Amino acid sequence: MKTIVLAGAGHANIVLVRRLAGFSGARVVLVNDGRFAWYTGALPALIRGDVPADAARIDNVALASACGAEFVDARFLGFDERAVHLADRPPIGFDFLVVSTGGAGVPGGVKPIPALLERIEVLAARAAPKMGILGGGAAGVELALALRVRLGPAAGIFVGAETVLPAAPRRVRQIAASAMQKARIAVARDLPAGLDDVIHAYTPVPALAVGADLRVAGYNNVFAAGDAARFTPLLPRSGAMAVRQGRLIERNLRRALRGQRLVPFMAPDNVLAILSLDSTRAVAWYGGLSWSGRGPMRVKRWLDGRWK
Repeated sequence: MKTIVLAGAGHANIVLVRRLAGFSGARVVLVNDGRFAWYTGALPALIRGDVPADAARIDNVALASACGAEFVDARFLGFDERAVHLADRPPIGFDFLVVSTGGAGVPGGVKPIPALLERIEVLAARAAPKMGILGGGAAGVELALALRVRLGPAAGIFVGAETVLPAAPRRVRQIAASAMQKARIAVARDLPAGLDDVIHAYTPVPALAVGADLRVAGYNNVFAAGDAARFTPLLPRSGAMAVRQGRLIERNLRRALRGQRLVPFMAPDNVLAILSLDSTRAVAWYGGLSWSGRGPMRVKRWLDGRWK
């Protein structure tokens, strides 16, 4: 029996664990640093207090058990052609490996999410904390708006960016900028001095270059997906893209086990993006189309519920 190791509980590997459930042709092992897989899409709602922690995370132990897989709680260090290397544990041999670790972490970053939540609780205990956020993408904007709710009107919240949502349609940028202005969140290239904490709301360029079939360059039996994979050209960072890659890798794993030719990943021209503005409103866009209000937030809640 072949062994498939899934390193990291990112979106792609969550998809793979579920889609490989009951597959008799392989032993599936999910490796993650921590029992829970946190869903970053629900992070703003969690910070605002709209949902409990269990609504923003998956129990990897229960997931693996339900899908007939094994779960190993360990920090992923790297791999060679036949083994995954882990912190404080012996290597795990594999026939196929899929890396979906969510990309490299950065000091002061959003991940690990439990550490971020602890930092926010420390700030929330202060009368008038000052929080900085590096990055004006979707993650930075949602975090800033959610922190305004969590930390209250006395908090100083600053976003270090040239502009917000630079890749989004003009109307979306205007809606986000207006929401930030109403929330009294300052946006400037440089963050001010004297901040109590700074969140690095960006992800470095992925280190694992992949080919069209999502195999890592130089390896025939290692795949990567999501923020861990550097596709050419670079793909938008989104859970929707990672989910699509997870589905493609599942198909290619089955083809590889049968000795068949692998198929390439065809990135969609556009994916639906939804950014929450507060507990009841969101702005969504697909290509050049956009709409805002309560409707997009209802769609987002439905999609978030499907992730669980």
